Amino acid sequence: MSKRSQQIDAYFRQGQQLHMAGRLAEAEQIYRQVLAAIPRHAEALHALGALALQSGQCAVAEMLLNQAIALKPSADFQIALANALLALNRPDDAARMARQILHTRPQNAEAHQVQGHALSDAGQPEQALEAYRTALRLKPNLPDIHNNLGLALRQTNRLAEAEHEFRQAPAEPEALVNLSSVQKERGAFADAEDTLRLAIRRAPENSILQYNWSLLMLLLGRTKEARAGWEHRFRAGAIPARAFPQPQWLGEPLAARTLLVHAEQGLGDVIQFVRYLPATQGKVIFEAPPHLIRLLSSNKALPPMIPTGAPSPPFDAVIPLMSLPARTNVPSVEPPYLFAEPDRVTAWKDRIGSDGFRIGINWQGFPGRFEDKGRSLPLSVFAPLASVPGVRLISLQKGDGEDQLAAVGFHVETLDGLDAGPDAFLDTAAVMANLDLIVTSDTSIAHLAGALGRPVWVALRLVPDWRWMLGRSDSPWYPAMRLFRQTVDGDWEQVFAAMRGALPQ
Repeated sequence: MSKRSQQIDAYFRQGQQLHMAGRLAEAEQIYRQVLAAIPRHAEALHALGALALQSGQCAVAEMLLNQAIALKPSADFQIALANALLALNRPDDAARMARQILHTRPQNAEAHQVQGHALSDAGQPEQALEAYRTALRLKPNLPDIHNNLGLALRQTNRLAEAEHEFRQAPAEPEALVNLSSVQKERGAFADAEDTLRLAIRRAPENSILQYNWSLLMLLLGRTKEARAGWEHRFRAGAIPARAFPQPQWLGEPLAARTLLVHAEQGLGDVIQFVRYLPATQGKVIFEAPPHLIRLLSSNKALPPMIPTGAPSPPFDAVIPLMSLPARTNVPSVEPPYLFAEPDRVTAWKDRIGSDGFRIGINWQGFPGRFEDKGRSLPLSVFAPLASVPGVRLISLQKGDGEDQLAAVGFHVETLDGLDAGPDAFLDTAAVMANLDLIVTSDTSIAHLAGALGRPVWVALRLVPDWRWMLGRSDSPWYPAMRLFRQTVDGDWEQVFAAMRGALPQ
């Protein structure tokens, strides 16, 4: 090796040291200077690819890593590329890359680990477990492997085993927040609180910890303790952040200023929290999902609305919708605060008729998503309600889940043309006005029925979403709502048996 090559390699190692120390900009400058001197320096290309991946430039990382692999087909380079593909939401390509490595290096623990990531992301947690366990056997001190195993076990609902794995992981913020989440799901709320307190003491500025603390406090009904952490939801990556040049509104008097409130999260969240808009004193504009605007416009007290993505009039300050409760300190509007269109109510009354005890049912959210856990039910669990003489079950389900209608052994009426237009829930709201009861899982249908002031029963998993809290059969959000909770995780039969018993009342 020439003296010049030795000098360049020494300079490259200096860049690696800076990289490991977290001085990324300085490391990148050195890597680029190395490439300027030796354009085919595979290690520098790999290092730049790793830096790009760290900074979220996943497509750039893929390009650089492919260039590095073309010069030197190193397993380390291929593993880095597989991680970039995972970040690009291409788990099948990442799994293919892992298999390619394992074909020639079956004992490569890192390749088994990245294969586990790909299988987990592809919704195959059992296969991911096998890959992670192989990686652990080959390299017991492999970074993050116990955390990976815990996450895969949590996906398969093996919560006690998941908790064991998270306890084996180094007590770092990511493992601790995962441990607390599993403890919460198991109903060990004091343990979850202790775990999060420990984690926050070690990393008080960590937004993921702060946000998870807020979710636990909300679930436990300790709202004041949740407020500061709730505002970390964007920085934690739980909700995509919106960038505005205007300042965030902190609740001070608006005077002559105009406030833009923008929707966030799902349709149910919007329906639940628009009740706080009339309590916001001053000139307000609400940026809402376009297909909800007509429904929301049924409340004439709501401020002027613009659809998300449309140019907005000038405004001086901005706030996300679900930050309003902590900023207004004014009681929200009580249900009903949304209303069905009278002409539609009449039209659906003629179609549905008045015979029997009419129950509108909804059973499925977005299956396959982890956050949907416990929100989607099999339609078959509604059988006890169908067995009550005089009951008519009427489907409010649209899209996912409708295929189950043909497979159950009881009759469910369907409504052709329900909300077939561009606006959401207009027909559903009118149908609800002609029903005696709505029975639903934890979906936007529950919030719509509650906002309309209609009688609604909601089936909840043992540890539900934060807004339903614990141990109560009523909801502070919706006076006409009744909550039916699992007493054993996953047992919906007990929930619907309780509903069956309550129906004669």
